[in-house]
Amino acid sequence: MKLTSAQRLAVRAVFDGTYTPLDVREFVQLCYILALPLVRSKIVCGKLNLDILGLKEIDVVYDCLAQLFRRDREGSFVQVKSFFMKQNIDPAICPDDEMLIALRRLVFGKVRQSIVRLYSEVDPVLGKILRNLQLELEGNKSLELQVRFGETCIVPRVINPNYHLPPVTGEFLRQRFSQLVSVRDSIPVMVGKLSRMLLSQEEYQRAVPLVTAALLLKEVYTLGWEAEEKETRSVEPQTEQSDIRWIADDVCRRLAASGRETYVGTRKRTEETFQKYMDAVKEILLGEYGASASNSISYYEHLKVFMPDLTKTTYSRQHRSVLEYLVKQAKRQMKQELKRLSSAGK
Repeated sequence: MKLTSAQRLAVRAVFDGTYTPLDVREFVQLCYILALPLVRSKIVCGKLNLDILGLKEIDVVYDCLAQLFRRDREGSFVQVKSFFMKQNIDPAICPDDEMLIALRRLVFGKVRQSIVRLYSEVDPVLGKILRNLQLELEGNKSLELQVRFGETCIVPRVINPNYHLPPVTGEFLRQRFSQLVSVRDSIPVMVGKLSRMLLSQEEYQRAVPLVTAALLLKEVYTLGWEAEEKETRSVEPQTEQSDIRWIADDVCRRLAASGRETYVGTRKRTEETFQKYMDAVKEILLGEYGASASNSISYYEHLKVFMPDLTKTTYSRQHRSVLEYLVKQAKRQMKQELKRLSSAGK
């Protein structure tokens, strides 16, 4: 790719602050052109799921790049200018190929950071695991984060990652990891077991994408949460059904108030879809705590009551992670309220 004269002038104008609206438009379009192949490759490889994010390809690209285009009070593109200055690059005098390489590095870095953020916004549980995983890896002696072909991966600090071998498959990871971990393991313990698993095999690369590892940990923790729910499902069997319904109403009302900003406010979900989630959450709560006869049906079937055309494929791709998170939060609050009610009655 070669820069056009308009693109070259636009980058220089954005850097030194002499830009016109046309320059800004040209610069934004150039960044989009650079980011699109990376985003598209992640979609094709299954590392970026548009259905889960609830966004179109073009929306993902612009969402990832949005922070680059923010300006301060003086109108300066702070992140762009700061990046070029740290690289000791002056767009006014540097060759086109050098400028293009630097700009591509800036755009790719922003896409990597933003994809983690997008997943965190749509799935707060995954977001928390990602943050804790990154914090653990900062001081880990065995593993570190490394960017490879535009993707952040977990790799050994010292030992050869064997990049000449095929990438590790999700099925292999899931099978091997499930044999090593316990649902009660902490993040540091799981990272240690992940390290041992990677180093002990020689079939695949010793590298795991960060988001893939976080999803793997979430699966383990989900099993733990489900086991905990089974143990506590019989909390306060003497509580009247009318009390359970009242508490479920209150829990769902508070959860909807906090969740609406996260999902509807950021346009990740429509108001109509979010309300159907909350309707399903309420029915799941009532079934779990004996105030309805719906305890034997799945979350998918609960949601299908409010979305008659919902298929299992669409549910898995677009709705499951959000609904499961909302239900988890609702159950936690429900359990707290039932315990409080029980203590008050003693």
